[in-house]
Amino acid sequence: MNSFEQEWGKFYGEIPPLAFEMRKMSGKPWVRFHALPNSDRYPSNRSERNEVRKRATILGNELLGAGEECWLVQCRIEEYEKPYWKPLKAQLAPQLRYRDPEDDFHWMASTLPVLWDAEEFADLLVDISEDQTGPTLWFSRKTGKVFAPYDGGFDLFPTTEAEVLDLKQRHSGWLSPEPSGL
Repeated sequence: MNSFEQEWGKFYGEIPPLAFEMRKMSGKPWVRFHALPNSDRYPSNRSERNEVRKRATILGNELLGAGEECWLVQCRIEEYEKPYWKPLKAQLAPQLRYRDPEDDFHWMASTLPVLWDAEEFADLLVDISEDQTGPTLWFSRKTGKVFAPYDGGFDLFPTTEAEVLDLKQRHSGWLSPEPSGL
């Protein structure tokens, strides 16, 4: 079995597994969807948490494929003694260390091979939407596609621009009205 570092490097080279860094890559397809209606950032009740889960399930299944082999990746700032967010239930082994080019600290990426199952990750997806985790993403081991939820929505990194257009057409009501897509 290949290591996360080998598999990630094949698709993304030296880019760290952080969606905000991946968006800077020229020529890589990317699209962002909002997690809630009206561009609301955080769910405030059960109905809104269910909406986050619903959208995450649809987008994750369409991009990654239900039951597909992925790496679950969670990043944290290395210098913090205790994470400021809720840690994952599964123990993730630190794999990679990245220096933040703009600040004076390092990111640690911890990884775990998993099968994409939105139901299994439902609580984690809500924690992410409520900004209770560090940057978290799922990376397809087969295709290199990345599903990166955050507090407010989902950054998707498919393999082609045609996939971006298809996703935008199917979920146009979840897109940002901003020309930048943010």
